[in-house]
Amino acid sequence: MLSARKVAVVLGGALLVCGTAACSSDGSDGTDGAASDSIRMTTLYLCNELSLYALDQGIFDEHGLDIELVNVQSGSAGIAAVQGGAADVAFVSPQGLLTAIDKGVDLKIISDSGETTEDSQGIIVNNDSDINGPADLQGRTIAVNDLGGTIVTLINRWIEAATGQESTAEFVALGFADIEPAVENGTVDAGAVTAADVHKIVANGKGKSIGNPTWDGVGATPNALYAVTSTWLEENRTAAEQFVAAMQEAADEANEPASDADKFEIFSKYCKKPVAELAEVPELAYSGYIDMAALDNAVQLFKEAEILTPEFDAAASVPEFAQAQ
Repeated sequence: MLSARKVAVVLGGALLVCGTAACSSDGSDGTDGAASDSIRMTTLYLCNELSLYALDQGIFDEHGLDIELVNVQSGSAGIAAVQGGAADVAFVSPQGLLTAIDKGVDLKIISDSGETTEDSQGIIVNNDSDINGPADLQGRTIAVNDLGGTIVTLINRWIEAATGQESTAEFVALGFADIEPAVENGTVDAGAVTAADVHKIVANGKGKSIGNPTWDGVGATPNALYAVTSTWLEENRTAAEQFVAAMQEAADEANEPASDADKFEIFSKYCKKPVAELAEVPELAYSGYIDMAALDNAVQLFKEAEILTPEFDAAASVPEFAQAQ
């Protein structure tokens, strides 16, 4: 089921296009005192972005929500979008989001997207590379989607665990679609990608994965989270509750093999990867309600890396209705 939607584009936090109707910045629908069921949600158009499945399956519609996609290039841009009023809900990496909250940015976490698994991500290198494991990444250039994202911390931790020394890897930011080609042509030494790009570079014989720093020695953590400002949440609590309920319904469906045909068709449309390829790619463990144990796992990791302050409490930023019971 395809639902009607508008698409906006945000670059560096600035709204460029706002669909076919004017976008308000306060979450209202123009009716005095009435909260709107229209939500502007940022997206990276990833091959495992649960909200895109929920959108095209009509699950948001069933929960009374009209979703407008706001295209951004990174989670950091998503945070900027909700801060600046260009979006209501931001799709963000755990590190970027938790770091912002720890620094006093007004954000609340309202939904999960999925938990990492052993095969859901990977570090790829081309076939001519002499990099065979994390220790070989010392001093090398690694492409990531977001320099402020979780992956940088995890890769550095991975290297340091393998070498016993401080990481000297250098990171460059590239869009997800650009990382795998950059690895193939040698523009960068390695790249952090999702399972879809791991599969692609292996299938075409141009490269290999050397492991998954989002899992090795870490375990399950949230792959991405959805966040709003506390002001928006206060004014749109019912819509927020409907959002997380829709995400959990989508997760329950997406985790069932019977949904694979529809799911891969939808993801293929957005991330521009062939359906047959997506069908062979390991997936996240999808979830809508937030697994607080997995979130705490990420928090403890970031505290050990001194990215979060010792007293930071993630639970204070997660409304009770968003927590898995």
